[in-house]
Parts: sequence; C-alpha cells; structure tokens
Amino acid sequence: MELIILGSSAAIPTKERNLPAIALLHHADILLFDCGEDVQRRFVDARIKFNKSLKILISHFHGDHINGLPGLLFRFGLNDRTAPITIFGPRNLFLFLYLYRKIVGLKSAYPLRIIEIDHDNGKLIEFDGLESENPKQVSDLKDNVIFETKRYQLKYEKVNHSILSFAYSFIEKPLHGKFNPQRAEELRIPHSRFRKKLQSGIPVEINGRIVDPLKEGIVGPSRPGKKITYSGDTAPCESLITLGKNSDLIIHDATYNSELAEIAKKKQHSTAVDAANDAKEMNAKQLILTHVSSRYAEDDAKLLEEAKAIFPNVILAKDLMRINLK
Repeated sequence: MELIILGSSAAIPTKERNLPAIALLHHADILLFDCGEDVQRRFVDARIKFNKSLKILISHFHGDHINGLPGLLFRFGLNDRTAPITIFGPRNLFLFLYLYRKIVGLKSAYPLRIIEIDHDNGKLIEFDGLESENPKQVSDLKDNVIFETKRYQLKYEKVNHSILSFAYSFIEKPLHGKFNPQRAEELRIPHSRFRKKLQSGIPVEINGRIVDPLKEGIVGPSRPGKKITYSGDTAPCESLITLGKNSDLIIHDATYNSELAEIAKKKQHSTAVDAANDAKEMNAKQLILTHVSSRYAEDDAKLLEEAKAIFPNVILAKDLMRINLK
C-alpha cells in the first residue's frame, strides 16, 4: 500500500504545489481523495496507471477540490479506459458532471458510477453513468459506511467548513497472520492449493487429518489493517476526531500557521497547530500537513515546526511525495 501526494496546495497553486489530490494505491485499486485542476498530469508524473479500478472521493464543491475531475474523466476516455470508476461526493455531484456531458460532450465509455451522499436524509443515491437523470438506486446509510469490499471499507463524516464538506476514512480489514514456511515444511504440507488456503487461515484436510493453521503455528494471529483518514477542508471539529480515531495516518488541512489563526477560524480552515492537536486527540500514529496556503511558497518550515512541537511524528506534504504504508 502506498500514498502519493499529487497536490498539496490550498486554493492557489504554486510552482511547487498543485491543487489538492492524494492517491492511495491498495492492491488492484486506486483511491483518489479530491481532484484538483490538472490532476491528470500528476497521474503521469507519479506514473499512476490510467486503466486501474478507481474510487474518487470528493470532499466538497470548492473549485480547487473538484475542477480537475472533468478533465481527468475526459483523459480516461482518450486512453480507451475499460476499468471501472466510482465517484463519491455530496448531493449534486451527478448534476455537476451531467452539465459537462450536455455542454462540452463529456462521455464515459468505461463503467462509471456516481454515488451522492445525502447526509441530511441518511441516503446514498447512485447513478449509473451520465446518460440517465434518474438514480439507479437509493439506499440507506449505515454507520456512515459508503462502500465496502472484502479488503476494506470507506466511511465519511460531515466536517466544519464554509460549505458542506466531508472527511473520509479508508479502513483496511484485519490481515491474515504471517505465514511460517518452515513450520509448513515440518508438517510436510505439499506445495499446492492447500498452502494458499492455510495462508488465509483456513483449515484444510490433508491425508485424512484436519490441519488448523493457527493451532499448528503455520500462520500467526490476524493483524490489524491500516486506517487512513483525509480531513478535506475543515476547522477543528468533533466529527473529524470521531472519524479519525486511532488512524495510522491522518492527512489534515493545515492552511495557515498560528499567526493567522483568526483567519483560519473565519474561513473555517485549520492551522498546523490545529492539525497537530487533532492528530494527538484522535490517537493517530502519523500526521501529514496539506492544503498549504500559497503565502508559504518560499517558507513553509514554520508549519512543520509548530506541528512538531505538539505531535512529533508529522510530515509536511510535498507534491509527488510517496509514503510506503506497510
């Protein structure tokens, strides 16, 4: 699993920082948190494949977080994409893309699902492609889970910004215990489909005997999966703390330093100090500061310095930074 910073600027991009976009590579999936302008070029710069299963999570409808989405979808069409895309975001996400279809001809020959999170009514509203104005289905939200597979689930919370804005958590399910090949050899487990099942913690019958991989020490106990939380744009709020509790990694709005705390409060953003306090309160293991104001283009060191004084395990996001999440 790998995290790639594709854009770490706030509303105004700089020479070094693109608009917000962060990719998480997990097995065969790509998850993209927000979609700032020109994110398609960042896919190329980061050597991210254009034809892999993709989930896009839009935090809110300010332009710096969504204006890159139509261009990215156009680019996928030009690349003859076949892999599916699912896009999550607030209500009217479908309308946003539908207007691009009607006015500039946006098409999706590849499988495309748009899932709107109707927070006020506790519903998920799903559209199949851009052709029909009517939802394919409407389902109830349960525990704020918006998507789930055998490997992970995605959850959201409403956070505190000037317009409706969501934070998201990627929650990996428990992993199989570590496989002990030496023990498998001692028990004369053949190199076959049996080993694959045993590696997954499944007992198998071999020569009339049931072999339990945990009891026999062939695999260790299951291990907790990773939890990664993305704040979107927000001022400090309890809902983010709840969502991000015990995260391995919190990627947090840190638009300003402490000298501009009043501006941060007025615009409903966070300072680096706010981000560090949140990370500490939610018992996160690591913090990444992002959404950095262009005013710090020449000197962003103070953001990192202020956060480290409160929460030592912190990184200041840089475009095309890669973080291996083993």
